[in-house]
This record gives sequence, structure tokens and C-alpha cells, in this order.
Amino acid sequence: MKKTILILAGLLAAGIRLSAQNPKWFKKAAKAQITIVTMDGQGQMLQSGNGFFIGEDGTAVADYQLFKQAQKAKVVSAEGKEYEVDAILGASSLYDVVKFRVRTDKETPALTVSDRTGVKHEHVYVLPYPTKEKKVCLNDTLHDIQKFDGEYGYYTLGRPLDGKYLNSPVMDEEGEVLGMIQRKADESAPTSYAVSVAYARSLATDGMSAGDGDLNAIGIRKALPAEEDDARTFLFMTAARADSATYGQYLDDYAAQFPQSADAYTQRADFYMARGNYAEAEKDMEKGLEVAGKKDEAYYSFSRLLYELNLRQGYQVYKDWDFNKALAFIREAHALNPLPVYVQQEGNILYALKQYDEACGKYLSLRNTNMRSADIFLYAAQCKRMAGADTLQVLALQDSAVACFTKPYPKEAAPALLERASTLLSLERYREAVQDMNDYGRLMGGELNANFYYRREQAEMQCRMFQQAMDDIDRAIRIDPDEPLYHAERAVVLYRIGEPAEAAKAAQRSVELDPDYAEGYRLMGLCQISAKQREEGLANLRKAAQMGDEAAKNLLAEEEGGQPSALPE
Repeated sequence: MKKTILILAGLLAAGIRLSAQNPKWFKKAAKAQITIVTMDGQGQMLQSGNGFFIGEDGTAVADYQLFKQAQKAKVVSAEGKEYEVDAILGASSLYDVVKFRVRTDKETPALTVSDRTGVKHEHVYVLPYPTKEKKVCLNDTLHDIQKFDGEYGYYTLGRPLDGKYLNSPVMDEEGEVLGMIQRKADESAPTSYAVSVAYARSLATDGMSAGDGDLNAIGIRKALPAEEDDARTFLFMTAARADSATYGQYLDDYAAQFPQSADAYTQRADFYMARGNYAEAEKDMEKGLEVAGKKDEAYYSFSRLLYELNLRQGYQVYKDWDFNKALAFIREAHALNPLPVYVQQEGNILYALKQYDEACGKYLSLRNTNMRSADIFLYAAQCKRMAGADTLQVLALQDSAVACFTKPYPKEAAPALLERASTLLSLERYREAVQDMNDYGRLMGGELNANFYYRREQAEMQCRMFQQAMDDIDRAIRIDPDEPLYHAERAVVLYRIGEPAEAAKAAQRSVELDPDYAEGYRLMGLCQISAKQREEGLANLRKAAQMGDEAAKNLLAEEEGGQPSALPE
């Protein structure tokens, strides 16, 4: 009996000592502490550590290094509940802190973040780390406070703490958290350090976070920014970076975060359409039209989506989702608000429906609006061409497109110049075509391809601009040295300027690249005959003729009949 009393007395005494060391808010605060395990993409553990909740919605903080390179993470609360980390809310490698959110449908116990920075020599408590057997707060003082970012504190504490205390909360007398213990560069240092939890709380994503290096070093998805404009920018920048599943989750977050935004449903409908999930896309289209404050904008957005969907190769029409449906949507938009951009979209759809005259009329109706541009005239010109109009009508519209610019032409004039050059070539107005191609070449500089130089060389040959033609075909060959056609064309230019031997070498190179290139053998044969290599030339003409080249057969007949040969025009 005496022994039992002594044991109880001992336990009571221990309890009195424990309660004397721990403040009254300790038990409640300890419930906010968590243990964290981070994992790679295969679910293998990378690291484990501690942290604590700072929001009843599951918002928590820990050190950044714990999460770096992690693809997944799980949290175990003081009560033994397990949570999956849902999203990264913000991160700073400089201050080694990360803010994140766990997935939960219930409130989580959380520490109250102090709005004070604290004062020097203030008495504080360091909560024991969650796995420590003896749950006793450590008493300490703020030996020094350094300010950063204007309002946040970086704290020096008076006692050394081992690595197990990493991420432990530093609390004031009122039970509010001031700081979070950080790792030390020197383990033997007689002091410890803590970073402001108010700073950690302030971390957040914004529109440019998709390019943030600290955030991108963590594979767990990021939270959408709080403002819708920022969220749109974030989604735009993320689209090319994130995998399909993650991007789809972002779109779900967008719709959940901004349920009255038609744009949220438009973007997700586009996502579903791209993956053939038309039933879900249809739901989003209906929801978007329902919540849209500006119905015309919603009709326009969905018209564009259906238009682009129908342009996709292999699309099998879902229900009535064809070009006519897209046309009906844009006409609804125009009826509500007759904006020029809606007229242009109607023209695009009419063109897709091969209603070229109507499409042309829509484009030309924009001449006296704020959408007057070279593109409008180029679209109209293409409609005329497709409708079988006289080529001069097409050229007149292309002239109007070029006239939208003044010399010296800006780079935006390049498409109009190239289109007009092509039409001029078809009209055999070669010198004008060469001028447009020269202007185009000056604008495009290093972006020109081999085919451009080849086409300009063809026009220059018609103008007897032989030196320019030689320069251009040489440029084409430098860009694409393995194209037999360009070497054959070089042979033609050399032949015309009176260098048949060199021309024969160029033609020979064309057939080396393509032994089945009959025209190359024909050119080589003609050039060799002109270079006094008659037998070799006849042999190559015969080879071309045997390969089915009709021009070679005629030339061979002339040569063998004693008639002089000439290179065909």
C-alpha cells in the first residue's frame, strides 16, 4: 500500500513539474504539429521531417529542402490522421520555407500566426518536435531580430538546438507562433535561428509562378493564384509545362475557385474537346453560357472552339457539333453585340464551309472598322482565288493588303508581299515578283528557307538576272545540300551563262543524290554534249530516255538525227 502511494505521489510530482514547464496553451498548440514524408514519382520515400498547420483549411509550413524534388508528400497529424499534400502554395529557397495545403474535408488544428515581429530579449517557447517522447517546451529568449522584406523577422535564439528541432514552432507567451526553427550552417554554433512564420504565411503563387525556379523544383502541383487574371496567366504558362492530368486538375481548380467565370468552363471545354471527351465539354459549354455575364463573349468563345475542333484532322462530328453549329453560335454573339471580331469569325467559318463569296463579303465589310488590316484583304483574296475569280481580282486585293503598309516595310508586311509575289509569278510578271520577293527577303533575313531562294531564282532566270539567280540557287544548296532539284537547277543556270562543263558537274551531283532522277541525267547529257563530251552526253540522254523522260527522248532523236540540241526553256 505504501509503495502504491509513493508511486502515485511520484507521478503527481512529475505532473506538477511538467505543468510548470509547459504553458496552458501547450496541448492545443501541439495538436497542430505534423510529421511529413516526401516521396518520388514511384512513391519511394525521399525524406521525412516536421512542420505545423497554420490554417484550419489544411495550410501548413515546413522547410523548403524537405520538399525539393518531391513528387508526392504525406502528412501525419499529432492525432494520427494521415493527409495527402494537395498543392504547394508558395516557396522560398532563400529562406528555406515552403507553404502547402493538405487535402481534407474537415478543419485541421492550427497555430495562430502572430502579427507581431517580436521584441529583443522577449521570452519564447520552442515546441518539442512531434516524435519527442518527453513533451516539454524549451524556454528561450529572442537574442536578436533581423528585419527582412521590411516587416518580417529573422530570429537568433539563445540556446543550441539539434537537427530534430528543425521546423519546430517558436511561440510567444500568448501561444501565438512567431518563427520556425531553421537548419544551422554550423551544428556547433551556440545559438539557433528561426524564420518568421508570418513571412511563410505571405508566400503565394501569382501569374508568373509557372516559371518560378523554386516552385518548379518541387514536382507537386502548385495552387492557382487568388486573382482570376493571375490564374489565367498561370494556366497559360503552365499549359506547355504540365502533364495532361496535372493541367486537367488545374482546370478543375479554376472552375472550383471561380465558379461564376465563363472562361473557366471555356478553357476546360477546350481541354475536354482535345481529348475527345465531348460529353464533358458539352456540360462545360452549357455551364459557361449559363453563368456568363456577357453572353456574346461566351457564344464567341464556343464558336471558336467548335470551329477549331472541326478543323482537326480525323474529327468525327459529335451530335450537331459541325461548322454550322459554330456559325449559329457566332451569329448569336453578333446579334447580341455586333463587334467586328465576330464578323471576322463568321467569315472564317463561311470559308471553311466553302461559301467563298459570302466569306469574302464578310472580310471586306471590315474595311471601314478598327479591324482593317492586311490580313483582311489577304483573306478576301484567298476567297476570290478559291471561288475561281479572275487572277487580276485576286491581285487587286493583295495590292490593297500591301498598301496597308508604307515603305520601309515593317516585318508585318512580309505575308502580303509573299502572297502578291506568288500571284505575280502566275501572271508571268517576273520583275515585279522579284521586287516583292526582295522586299520579303530583307524583312525575313535569316528565316528564309531553301525553297524561297529556289523560287526567286526561277523568277530571276526569266528576267535574265543570271548573277542574282546563281547567288540564290547557291544559297538554296547551302541550306539544303541534299536536294537533287537544286543541283539540277544550278546546272541550268551554269549552262545559260556559258559554262557547260561546270553545269555537267552540277547535274552529276543531282543524280548522285538521286540515281532515279531522270531529269538530272538529261541535263548532264546536254551539258556534256555542249562541253564536247558527246559520247558521254548521248549515254546520259539514253539513260534518261530509258527512265521515261519524254524530253530526253526528243533530244536524243534530234542529236542522233544530226540536229543541234538546246536546253529547253
